Amino acid sequence: GGVAVGVAISHKIADATSLFLFVTSWATISRRDSHDTRSPIFESAAIFPPRDVAGYNHALGMVKKDEIVTKRLVFTASKIASLREKYTTNSNTATGDEYHQIRPTRIEALSAFIWTRFLTATTGHKVNRDKMYMLNHAVNLRPRMHPPLSECYFGNLSRPAITIPSFDNDEQGYGIVNQVRDAIRNVGGDQYVTKLREGDKHLNFIRERAKLVNKGEVVSFSFTSLCRFPSYEADFGWGKPVWIGSASLTFKNLVVFLDTQSGDGIEAWINMKLEDMAKLEADKELLKYVSTSTDAKT
Repeated sequence: GGVAVGVAISHKIADATSLFLFVTSWATISRRDSHDTRSPIFESAAIFPPRDVAGYNHALGMVKKDEIVTKRLVFTASKIASLREKYTTNSNTATGDEYHQIRPTRIEALSAFIWTRFLTATTGHKVNRDKMYMLNHAVNLRPRMHPPLSECYFGNLSRPAITIPSFDNDEQGYGIVNQVRDAIRNVGGDQYVTKLREGDKHLNFIRERAKLVNKGEVVSFSFTSLCRFPSYEADFGWGKPVWIGSASLTFKNLVVFLDTQSGDGIEAWINMKLEDMAKLEADKELLKYVSTSTDAKT
């Protein structure tokens, strides 16, 4: 008796911020509530002029020969709190001659946990030292620019925060929390944006990294968070959504985080090779933190 609304975007022209700007505006117009409509600002090309992207494979990360499956894992508020406490207790940040405990965010804790469980399930702690391991977190550039840009700027104004994890005495992934936080902190600022605008160094980095990925020399794992976006506010006139989900994606080792309807839990939509997913789902440590309820609103 309900209605499902599906939305697909091209990441060449839009990111999550632009996606939700479109969806919420569309819903507002459908309700005929013109007072709450936000107009997009199409000036992104003036900030980041188009560049010659010859040689860049836009399908990087998409897998055609492997069978990719998608699974939804639900983490309740209490389990997320336990993970945050776990990584707070065991992760230290150096400040001068002292060490301070910093409580990780929900996404930092879940990212570290899922990453370490993936490594354990697929390698059994026997990391291939001949390969480069890389974590990517999508970061919105708008609030990190000087001056900050309005969220109404339409386009793909997100960049990956890249972390090369250290495996020295860190089987549980406690140190990766600090590494991820530092990588995200380094995205943005005048110098960072200047390099992006110049384009050449950034594109050369992408091309070189793409070659390594295509050769199988890089194990890449990506996270993108759609939490805290107004996904459950999109009322088209029938009431607010009872559930928001993600489509199955063709990207290997990609995790999409979404809020549960209650707003305090998180759904992790994991896209992974079939054989790797089977190993991950059998990981007992992972299962201790995943909700066994079939209710999407847990």
